[in-house]
Amino acid sequence: MKFHRDETALTQTFALLVLLTAGVLASSWYLTGAMPKYLLPALIASMIVAKVRLVVLDFLDLRRSRSPIGPALIAWAAAILLLALARPLVLAVWQ
Repeated sequence: MKFHRDETALTQTFALLVLLTAGVLASSWYLTGAMPKYLLPALIASMIVAKVRLVVLDFLDLRRSRSPIGPALIAWAAAILLLALARPLVLAVWQ
């Protein structure tokens, strides 16, 4: 089976990934003292899940397929990220 990949769509997705990466870096550098301690990890986590979703759907070419692997990969990444952020979030809320 041969898929037709739209190069402009992939270029736009790559540009969006670069912007999300810049947003994660800017958030971690500049918003550290300006936001509540529990809100910054949630903001960064949402940007990371958006990046994972873009990679899974566009670069793995699962956007047009109805395969269950796409949602499973996104859920797996979100679960791992939630486990990684559980300790900082709990410590931020209870302090």
